[in-house]
Amino acid sequence: MAQASLSMWLLLLLTWMLLPGCLAVKGPSTVKGFLGRSLSVNCKYRHGDEMKPKFWCKLGTHSNCAADIVITLKNQSVVQRDRFSITDNRTQQIFTVTMEGLAEGDAGTYRCGVRKGTTQRDESHRVKVIVSPAPMLSPAPAHPPTVDAALGAPGPFCCFPVLAGLQLLALLAMSGAVLWVSLRGG
Repeated sequence: MAQASLSMWLLLLLTWMLLPGCLAVKGPSTVKGFLGRSLSVNCKYRHGDEMKPKFWCKLGTHSNCAADIVITLKNQSVVQRDRFSITDNRTQQIFTVTMEGLAEGDAGTYRCGVRKGTTQRDESHRVKVIVSPAPMLSPAPAHPPTVDAALGAPGPFCCFPVLAGLQLLALLAMSGAVLWVSLRGG
């Protein structure tokens, strides 16, 4: 009985460690912009993270960010670096990333996120950026298109790999408990 109880506690601990950051930062899953124009993406974070740094980075080959493209600081809610900027609206817990002068090389998968510190895992959301040739007949808009986090909220499969892993762990824990009980002759 103690082994089954230990397995359940380990499963709960693993769930607690993996799920809190799963939906902590929300945003669109895909955004589209045009060559030479601007694109803005709104990412929403949860209450309590207002003073934490917000970042935008491009994913590398191993689904990790090699370096931040732009990041805010505790005392800076607006930061610009080259063609990229972040504006953090701390009252509404939304930060806007703007990419100016889109180029073909800007297409790819990015992360908008909140830097949690050295002892905690960063909370972030994946955003796929598609860059298309500019339409021939339409004039450039006065303001860059903005994709709102509420409109592009994560779909039902946002945390599928985490949940699938947890289901596998639960199955293994239950199988181990049943095997243990049956071997004890109970």
